[in-house]
Amino acid sequence: MSKNARVRMLVLVLCLTVILVVTGGCKTKKHAVITPTPEGPTTTTPEPTGGTGLPTVDQESLLWSPATGLQKIYFDYNKFALRPDAITTLTENADKIKKVPDVLIQIEGHCDERGTQEYNLTLGEKRALAVRDYLIKVGISGDRLLTISYGKERPVAVGHDESAWKQNRRCEFNKATR
Repeated sequence: MSKNARVRMLVLVLCLTVILVVTGGCKTKKHAVITPTPEGPTTTTPEPTGGTGLPTVDQESLLWSPATGLQKIYFDYNKFALRPDAITTLTENADKIKKVPDVLIQIEGHCDERGTQEYNLTLGEKRALAVRDYLIKVGISGDRLLTISYGKERPVAVGHDESAWKQNRRCEFNKATR
């Protein structure tokens, strides 16, 4: 073998050595397989379910719960027009009502102490009807919605100032019976 052939062979061997070192050779790396082991006691019998995979929730109870149920809406003085905050609350209430299709809802209209009894009964009725109309527009059946006006007869806040009056200008929701 000539000197040139040996040099070429040496360069070739060095190049192959560098390539093998850089690439890690032809060897495939195996990754360790981790199998989870449960901690604590294991059961072989699955829990009983209702078949749907969803928890059983009494939607009707949630509808009347103070924390999760239908929220009151409030009105401006001498008005029955729905305010933006009332529309937001009514939209949330409508979503809750739709989840319980067999429940009748009673909408109560209330007023503050100012004005005559007759005037406040009429205003309370207009408030309840405005709420009913909105709920119908967002998909609640009118057959499920009853209205009643209590005027100024059932205040939630006793007082003779705006802080009490604004709490009494409201509509509330209750379960109606057939």
